[in-house]
Amino acid sequence: MRMSKALVMILIAAILAVAVYFLHTNARVPSIQNTVAAAGVECHDSPKYFLIQKSLADSVGSDILVKYKTSPAQNIPCAYAAASGDFEIPNVSAEYFLTFTDNFLVLDSGTEPLPRGLIAYDLRSRQIVFTDTYAQSVEVAGDTITYFSKTNQKPTAQNCPDLNTYTTNGLGAVIMSKVTVDLNLLTKNDTGATECMATQ
Repeated sequence: MRMSKALVMILIAAILAVAVYFLHTNARVPSIQNTVAAAGVECHDSPKYFLIQKSLADSVGSDILVKYKTSPAQNIPCAYAAASGDFEIPNVSAEYFLTFTDNFLVLDSGTEPLPRGLIAYDLRSRQIVFTDTYAQSVEVAGDTITYFSKTNQKPTAQNCPDLNTYTTNGLGAVIMSKVTVDLNLLTKNDTGATECMATQ
C-alpha cells in the first residue's frame, strides 16, 4: 500500500524535529557539566572579606580565594575567579574554611577525625601567624578564638573517666584543654577546663 505524499512529508518533518531536539539537548551538556562543577564551590562572607572555597575533584581539601571588600554590603558573586588584589591559598594539607575573625582567616587542616589542625592567616599581611590542633567548635570574639586544644597530658582513669570504654573498643584517648588565643598578640591562655576525647 502506497503512502500518500502528505504522509511522507509528515514523517520527514517528524524525523527532522527529533534530530533538532537531540542536537539542541547535546548542545546543552557542557552547561550541565559546569553546573555540576560549580556545586563544589561554597562561599563565606564577613564584613571585610568574602571567601570562595573550591573543593578538589581528585584530592581532599580545597583551594581558597579571599576577596577584600570595599564595604560590608558589597555583593560579590560566589564564583572561583581570581582577580588582581585577591589572596589565593592553594590546597597543601587538606585545608577547609573554619571561620573568620575580624582580620584573620582560620582554616581546618587534615583528613583524620578530630583533633585536627588549625591554621590562622592574618588577612592584612597574608601570612600564616598561628597553628595548633583543635576539636569541637571554635568560638570567635573580635580577633580572639576559643577552642579545645590537644595537650600532652597522659589519659588516666582520673582525668578520663571513659578511658576503659575507649580502649575496650579499640580507641585511643587524648586530653583536650580549652584555650583562648588572641591572634593579634599571638597569646594563648589556658582556661583551666579540660575534656577527655576518644581518638582513632
